[in-house]
Amino acid sequence: MSENSVSNKQVLTSPLLVEQNSIYSKMLSDIINAVFVSGDRLVTTQLAERYNTSINPVREALKQLQGEGFVNIALNSGASVTKFEATNTRDVFEVLQLLDPYLMEWFVEEHSDEQRDELSEILSAMEKVALSAEPAHALYRHLDTQFHWLMYKDHYNKNAVELWRRNRLILHVAHASLTLSKRRIEQSISEHRTLLQTLEKRDVGKTLKTLKAHIANSGRYWSRYQVR
Repeated sequence: MSENSVSNKQVLTSPLLVEQNSIYSKMLSDIINAVFVSGDRLVTTQLAERYNTSINPVREALKQLQGEGFVNIALNSGASVTKFEATNTRDVFEVLQLLDPYLMEWFVEEHSDEQRDELSEILSAMEKVALSAEPAHALYRHLDTQFHWLMYKDHYNKNAVELWRRNRLILHVAHASLTLSKRRIEQSISEHRTLLQTLEKRDVGKTLKTLKAHIANSGRYWSRYQVR
């Protein structure tokens, strides 16, 4: 990837990244936003210049990303962005199909009106992106993540929350360079709107049914376009 194309990319920092100013977070944000895509080499000197830091923090960040599976480091060829296979994302979706309903059930019963109002604001922003002539796919996925993270992040089971967070990040990286069809965006908006309606009624059964359909539809869509 050329230096100009890298510098012109809009980089959105995922709400799933806690330390948003660290070199690790900046590098992972670049991968999530397809500044660096699957298979791209990650040269330490160029990264240090991009993030205005020295070599050592870059190397430490690369090691952390390697440990989490986002980066591969080979002895003779250096670091590169991981190439996720279809089986990787299939496994991730299966994990999320178990975790999302578990986390959501607690939120349905325990959420505040203020949290639901915030979800409504996020959905309005998603609808605005969807109505634009050329939807900003990265921004839409960013808002979608905010929507779900708001519902799950305060759950009492922090181990489950962390497992969800890590698997969601994997999906971000695996799908970084892919786009959503207009039909899928419209379907997704409708699913989120229904979720809000069932949340307002605190209807656990209907909320979980809508959520499971939402995850299944996402899984079917991305499985068609997964890079093999």
